[in-house]
Amino acid sequence: MKAYFYCRVAHDDSFSLERQAEELRRYAEQAGYTIVGAAAEHGSGMTLDRPALQEVMEAVLAGKVDVVLISSLDRIGRDWGMTKQYIDLLTEHKVKLLCLRERVSIDSSNFSPFST
Repeated sequence: MKAYFYCRVAHDDSFSLERQAEELRRYAEQAGYTIVGAAAEHGSGMTLDRPALQEVMEAVLAGKVDVVLISSLDRIGRDWGMTKQYIDLLTEHKVKLLCLRERVSIDSSNFSPFST
């Protein structure tokens, strides 16, 4: 599976971004995924208009991604309606979203637990 991971912090905090990236990289390697990209940024979770999030979506639209890894669902957004909109875009392109903290896999609008 080709994995792309996305990290976000609200404020410029490179330590927290690095920690998220390392956690996601470790999981991807243990799961046997091929890491095809990583995007990280600091910014508000109240909008989907963020460069790194768009970078992930461009890879999804280009068919380069099977799974998007995030440390927590709130890294996508703080508003559930907006977050679901992004999830719907992923599932339209048959891309799974794995949220490590919640230990949930979101695939075609189905939420399934997974073990780490």
